[in-house]
Amino acid sequence: MKKTSLTITIILIFCVLVLSIVWSYFRNSLDSLDLPDTSASEAYDRHYVLIPDEENSVLWQAIYESAVQEANENSAYLELLDQSSGISYTTADYLRILIASQVDGIILKPDGTDEVRELIDKAVEKDIPVVTVLEDDSDSQRISYVGLNSYQLADTYLELVLSLLDQDGGEIMILLDSESVNPIQTLAASQFTGSIEQQKDSGQEVNVSLYYLENSADFDSEEGIRELFVNYSPLPDILICMDEILTECAYQALIDYNEVGSTDIIGFYYSDQILEAIEKEIIPVTLVVDTSDVGTCCIDALTEYHTLGHTSSYYSVGLSLITEENVADYFSETEENAT
Repeated sequence: MKKTSLTITIILIFCVLVLSIVWSYFRNSLDSLDLPDTSASEAYDRHYVLIPDEENSVLWQAIYESAVQEANENSAYLELLDQSSGISYTTADYLRILIASQVDGIILKPDGTDEVRELIDKAVEKDIPVVTVLEDDSDSQRISYVGLNSYQLADTYLELVLSLLDQDGGEIMILLDSESVNPIQTLAASQFTGSIEQQKDSGQEVNVSLYYLENSADFDSEEGIRELFVNYSPLPDILICMDEILTECAYQALIDYNEVGSTDIIGFYYSDQILEAIEKEIIPVTLVVDTSDVGTCCIDALTEYHTLGHTSSYYSVGLSLITEENVADYFSETEENAT
């Protein structure tokens, strides 16, 4: 019996020694690692969420980068919803999830549907402020709209069109997406149509038409513009595209139907494809919304609302032009963002 007890004691002592050696090795390994200083981790007062309009959009990524910087400076965490999971969620689906999660603020581009409008109202009623971006839904209870105004757009289009028209005038077509029903763009198109009649040179004959595309999905936008190129002859002298996708589709159609040089495209925002088109002088100009302004104003609206209980109902942002003269600057910017 004593022999058995001695054996057990020896085994226990051996186990203790082994465990001590393993623990000592483990502690030394931890000390050699460059671990982050958890004591310096930031605590945020609020959690905001940005619902992007399109997956991997250069525009929305740029807006997020400026907004997240402003959020950090105001003790807020801004989350960009990841749409690359393979699960197809609508804007309405995201809104339901965020309302149930009780986030502190939502930033989104509304789609004009009654469903999204009602969910925006529901969010605000549950003390979740909603900021609309680039497109507005003034019939909703959103606390603020951040984007361009119709007068700003109309004046810019007017200046560009007048610089592109020849002495006899020409045909101008404005491409609009009937699905999105963007009131800012629709009003800008109307104001532009009225203004150009007053501003055109004597002797110029200018005709303006609106072309509504039936759908907003990438593929359907492309098909809609292809139908335009097939059925509309001759093509208008100037095509005004009011978003990034329409600009890319119109540019590709110019190439596919051998119409380069037959019409000038006034684009909106930019991608590598649009920048290349400007560099090749196929597209003379594209409009660029100041994404830094957009992101900063979105967070400012939410911060002011949480602090004061109210905020400005409208934040106007800057607008710039990309032409052959400055396109290289934007190529450099996209390269930096890719690295």
